[in-house]
Amino acid sequence: MNKHINRLTIVVCFLLINQLKGQETFDTTPKTYDLLKSLSNSKLTDGRVLLFTTTHEDIAWLNEPEICKIDRDKLWLTPYMDRLKSEPDFKMDIEQSSIVMEYLHRHPEEKEIFISFLKAGRITIGGAFVQTYEGMYSGESLARQFYFGKKWMKDNLDGYNSNVYFNNDVPSRTLQMPQLASKAGVNNFVFARHIKGLFNWESPDGSKVVCYSPGNHYMEFYNLLGQPDSIAVKRMATDAIDWYSEYNDKVTENGVMPAMLNYEFIWDQKPVYNQVPFTNMWNSISHITAEGKKRIKVNLPEFEYATAANFFKEVLKKTTVEKTIKGERPNTWVYIHGASHQKALKASREGDILMTKAEKFATANALIDDSFKKYPNQELYNAWESKIYPDHGWGGKGGDVTDNLFLQKFLFAKSEAEKLLDESLKSISGKISFDKEKGNPIVVFNSLSWELSDPVNFKINFEPGEVKNIQLITEKGDSVPIQLSESKYYPNGYIQSVDVHFVAENLPSIGYRTYYLKSSNELEKRTYENNTGIFENVYYKVKFGDGGLESIYDKALQKELINSKSFKAGEIFSMNSDGNGAGEFAEVQQPDDSFFDRLGTGKTEWQLVDKGLLYTSYKMRQKMKEAVVEMKITFHNTIKKIDFDVDLLNWDGVMFREFRMAMPLNINNGEVTYEVPFGAVTVGKDELKGTGGEFYNTPVREIHPREIENWISASNSEFGVTLSSSVVTADWINPIDSLSTQTILQPILLASRKSCHWEGNDYHQTGDHHFNFSITSHSSGWKNGQRFGKQANEKPNVVVYPESYSKTSLPEKLSFFSVDKQNVVISTVKKAEDDQGVIIRAYETNGDDVPVIFSIFKPITKSFSTSLIEEPIKEINNDGQNIKLNINHFSIETIKFQ
Repeated sequence: MNKHINRLTIVVCFLLINQLKGQETFDTTPKTYDLLKSLSNSKLTDGRVLLFTTTHEDIAWLNEPEICKIDRDKLWLTPYMDRLKSEPDFKMDIEQSSIVMEYLHRHPEEKEIFISFLKAGRITIGGAFVQTYEGMYSGESLARQFYFGKKWMKDNLDGYNSNVYFNNDVPSRTLQMPQLASKAGVNNFVFARHIKGLFNWESPDGSKVVCYSPGNHYMEFYNLLGQPDSIAVKRMATDAIDWYSEYNDKVTENGVMPAMLNYEFIWDQKPVYNQVPFTNMWNSISHITAEGKKRIKVNLPEFEYATAANFFKEVLKKTTVEKTIKGERPNTWVYIHGASHQKALKASREGDILMTKAEKFATANALIDDSFKKYPNQELYNAWESKIYPDHGWGGKGGDVTDNLFLQKFLFAKSEAEKLLDESLKSISGKISFDKEKGNPIVVFNSLSWELSDPVNFKINFEPGEVKNIQLITEKGDSVPIQLSESKYYPNGYIQSVDVHFVAENLPSIGYRTYYLKSSNELEKRTYENNTGIFENVYYKVKFGDGGLESIYDKALQKELINSKSFKAGEIFSMNSDGNGAGEFAEVQQPDDSFFDRLGTGKTEWQLVDKGLLYTSYKMRQKMKEAVVEMKITFHNTIKKIDFDVDLLNWDGVMFREFRMAMPLNINNGEVTYEVPFGAVTVGKDELKGTGGEFYNTPVREIHPREIENWISASNSEFGVTLSSSVVTADWINPIDSLSTQTILQPILLASRKSCHWEGNDYHQTGDHHFNFSITSHSSGWKNGQRFGKQANEKPNVVVYPESYSKTSLPEKLSFFSVDKQNVVISTVKKAEDDQGVIIRAYETNGDDVPVIFSIFKPITKSFSTSLIEEPIKEINNDGQNIKLNINHFSIETIKFQ
């Protein structure tokens, strides 16, 4: 009997407590009173505050990578999983798939219940693999974020369909990211460090995603929870009024608004612990009073747990998203990855190129064999996973470990791609039917999707008495001009080893051409004078000076390309560069001339090192105050191209220095355009209008330097110059004269800055660094140089004396895959993820809607358009070996064929 009485007492007390709680009077200030009264009379009365909760975690910024994995588990995911199990109304967000992979690797026993929470809508996972600097990678690397994000989750989490992309920490957005995400089926973005609100972000093709930003920082609601209740309630009421004043236009009642609790482990956890008390207190407010105000009843929107996916689903029922923004938002933290981690990002850029090369030719090899049995599926999977793993958290606590891990990830992807590419090229070469009577075969492979002519070279060794000289011919028997370098001879005058240079002309799109090397009895005779003042060929007349080139005159255009008043062309200079790569600042931290050094202040001794039919090269070595510069400039005689190969040597890592190379154009206020993933951005035209928000006040169009892909170009009404670059950061504004209007293209070689973490590492980058740049000039407009910019970095591959199979069937010249429009680029060709089909991805560059024909070297049975992650959309026309498709302006299209 007493047990029943006790239980009844407990129940009655619980009901009384909750009744009192539901009738709580909140005594506040007159200002807050008016805010709450207004809120109670709004369309949000009886509405909901959708609270989505997550923890923002870089891969490693808070600590070394493995320690962060443990912390993510013990301090976040395991406690939150316990809450999901014990609190039926609790929900959570996880920003990216890599965190889920880590957690389930540590806790495979939790997979079944984890999936059940996904199915119940109590967990939302972001659709990308990591949260990266979007402009740091190639377009294909960004596409793979969704392969290892959304697609991996569909395949491994019982069909989970992610529809949200988180990238909360980085104040940037690359031009085509909305299109990439939407074509992967991810239609909603959550990110901070931007204007607060709900809006669409549109890519140039018209693809849109719905975006939510909490404002300047993802910690906005965390900060609210850290305030005393009186202040927190006032801020919450203000936020709610701001929200209903602009949104919930489809309803007159029961509206919704977001609140995102996003925090990091190293922060004070009191605000996190205060979430439940604060939201309970808010939900219990039924009456308000203030000095000089009467007690009144109010109906406030109640907090309820949600996920980001819940929020987007609910808010779109109640709000018309009227605001649409578009364009590139350049990265204001541009220094943290490229210039501050030069060797790592060089490996990343090379890996981006090699990975797609490896895919294209592995696919061609499989189609030749009519079988994917030998296709290196797992090897490519592992290499891609490694290639896209580094996120935005460079440096940080234990940053030396993190930075080295990221470097090693890039190096692994690069080396694995090199190995796989080499295997495929040798295998394909072995299946070509050579005519050995013509000589020893040399096979040149072009991985780009247009026919091109490009310089190539290879090294070859000979036996004693084998050859006095060599001759090269095409598969048709036509003689090919060659130039030899690094020649070594036996005592009898025969060649021991030599580097052979030639121009491979009319290389087929994503294909190959065969050449033959023959012996010649004539001894090579080469003499030249060291005339280093002036150089002239069919394209250019050039004048050398101290530090670089004083003049580059284009004979065809009849234009002087260079104005050397500030700098010489190719001149290396160094400045003070005091910054931390990233941090809570509104602008890119610019270098200054409190320290300034340049090659042009010394005497440059130019030496002619090679001269022949194909090219002429000059070299210099010169000390600067804190490093040594070696530079080789090569002028090509049959291609309109000048190469600048720069070695920055003996750099001792002095902090807060920056090295740049100058290309001072004879252009004022030039139109500057640079390559971005799957597109190009013209400065002042293609960026987001206005600013990035309350904290990021610099007009977006004025942000510099910028992340670039393969090239940057500048034009006036008379001519243009395109510069290909092995570095990922470039500027165009004169850094030593703020009043100058001259356009000076400047690849940023490196910067010795510091981690923005207060316990983080310095980015000394001590040692030797190597860079490659090429320029060409053309008629006005970046479109006339974009192919040059890409192919200068994605060079042909050569297979020397391949071993032939017993049965060969391939012709001496063949294109595997091609497209008939110059403004459409094939970014990759690969085996389909889920079956034996083949994927082609392509994008339009110039802003034109065009009918396109893709040609395949094998017969096609069926072809389909698919999503970015290869989900079929519809069958498309094919005719034997051709696929016909209409591609819209700036569109990225994925095609599957069998």
